[in-house]
Amino acid sequence: MNKVLLIATGGTIAMRKDEAGKVVPAVSGHELIESLPELSQESDWEICEFSNVASCNIDPQHMMTLAMEVERRFLLDPVLKGIIITHGTDTLEETAYFLDVAIKDPRPVILTASQRDASESDSDGPRNLHNALRIALDPRAVNRGVLIALNEEINSARDVRKLHTSHVDAFNSGDIGALGSIDTGEVIWHRKPEHSVKLGVPKTLANVSICKAYTGMNGNILLAFVHGGTEALVIEAFGRGNLPPSLVEKIAEIISCGIPVVITSRCLFGRTAPVYGYPGGGADLERVGAWFAADLSTEKVRLFLSIALGQGMDKRELRRMLANGAVNIS
Repeated sequence: MNKVLLIATGGTIAMRKDEAGKVVPAVSGHELIESLPELSQESDWEICEFSNVASCNIDPQHMMTLAMEVERRFLLDPVLKGIIITHGTDTLEETAYFLDVAIKDPRPVILTASQRDASESDSDGPRNLHNALRIALDPRAVNRGVLIALNEEINSARDVRKLHTSHVDAFNSGDIGALGSIDTGEVIWHRKPEHSVKLGVPKTLANVSICKAYTGMNGNILLAFVHGGTEALVIEAFGRGNLPPSLVEKIAEIISCGIPVVITSRCLFGRTAPVYGYPGGGADLERVGAWFAADLSTEKVRLFLSIALGQGMDKRELRRMLANGAVNIS
């Protein structure tokens, strides 16, 4: 049979309610597979018990270690069809994007999860896991980047966002749409993804900070990140990438110290661009040297910068990549 690797990291899919009715880690990767006998009938499974934690406990160092494990497994096993990673939904889109940028092997890597824990009679975990296997075994999944299998949809790691705290249809890719879907057990592909720039698995990560802008914000707040040792600052701005005018002078000061400042939007979907010429508008920010990150989310820009700056990438090249949304257009 085709061989698939499950890397279990934890999350709600691996949790049950305790005696107090609170959801806690309780299920191993082996137990997940054993609970669904049909999975073992469809594939030869190898299981890696990577961790069993809530995804709010995952940080970029965990992501880097996970990327190293994925790369190692692919290198060791040329017959491996694909890798499925069970993960919590809180930070799933960040881990998925980190892997999408880091992993160069064309074989499918699929992250799956659940919004309802294993104690629930209608838990979405079993269906999501089975669908992830269907994708892993589909030869058309090759060279589509890291994928997310949830709620019978297939989404790209670059595009997907978590939009709801608890609904099973919490993840969405906005106007660009899902890559595909699962219909009565069949994998249906709708489009091919825009391929992320592949930077490879990093050995070190740069310290990159995020600051969310708000009306009436004091610019001195931005300097606190610089004093804290940040190597780049991502500012989540309004709309197309606009900020209170009081921040512009401080941003110019930070950039003059050689620290990149990248502008994203608090809007969930759509592109940032320096189109507004009023005080605090995007053109004002571009004039002082701020970068714009197209439609890439704030959290994903931070991870991309962490990997790229950690590898010593030329900042002019990095700025060009972010202007294209970190999509490989060559």
